[in-house]
Amino acid sequence: MSSSLIADIMKRYINCIAHKTSEGNLLIGEKYTALFDCGMAHCADGTIQNIKNTLKDRPLDYLFITHTHYDHIGALPFFRKEWPLLRLVTSQTGAAVLLKDTPRKVIRELSAVAANECNVEIDTSYSDDVFHADIIVKDGDVISLGGLSVKTLETPGHTRDTLSFFIPELELLVTSESSGFLLPGDTVYPTYLTSFNDAVNSIKKCRSMPYKFLSLPHQGIASEKDTNGFFDKALEAATVCRDFILSMNEKKLNRETMIEMFFKKYGNEKLFGYQPRDAFLANARATIACTLREFAPNE
Repeated sequence: MSSSLIADIMKRYINCIAHKTSEGNLLIGEKYTALFDCGMAHCADGTIQNIKNTLKDRPLDYLFITHTHYDHIGALPFFRKEWPLLRLVTSQTGAAVLLKDTPRKVIRELSAVAANECNVEIDTSYSDDVFHADIIVKDGDVISLGGLSVKTLETPGHTRDTLSFFIPELELLVTSESSGFLLPGDTVYPTYLTSFNDAVNSIKKCRSMPYKFLSLPHQGIASEKDTNGFFDKALEAATVCRDFILSMNEKKLNRETMIEMFFKKYGNEKLFGYQPRDAFLANARATIACTLREFAPNE
């Protein structure tokens, strides 16, 4: 890989994540700046300070959201307060989700739970109206930052509104959780929640992009070792998960037993270092439900 390209990435794409379970990777263009996911509410102060330390006197102009889960967007009220002109970029589906009362309530409640688990107090008196899209993008849309451009990739599977982003000038692909989550030790944990087929198509779409560098969820730039073959591992992990669920269904196991077996197979301390057990169980239910809906709809 070109040493000049690596140096350019290190200068223009900065990890500002304040806690390993949160998000916040900063992209610095010549004219505008952008953040990919703002992370959880209880990390907002730290993430904002990391960004300000990097940008100095420049503002944060864009916030690109991969999806609308609380651990990716919960800090938005505090970012809006710090940068009132910040423009939130998401899909049409994501924009619709953010306007609904139930997702807003869930974001507030789960943000408070996460803050309590980390012994951090957060101000939850903000108006839910801060949760709105400013710019709606679709697959293939490009936003220029000046010298750098951000291309939208629709990559559903984790959620229906999930997006990934490609920065061609840096040959950098910002992936989403539709491709799974890379755990320490080179293991990809499958995280499709709404559709296995959508996730597989999204993984293949990402794999086809002309990238040299990957930015992975909750991590930032992946090592060359983790980048090589990542999407092949992601496809295998999703397929193994689907087949495991279908094998349980063939044994006529009830749903709660399936969840117990899923926990035994996938639940581990490495994963729980990033995801609370309650969230793991909720996601397990969603993965099992969507798999059976797609592959065993009449059972």
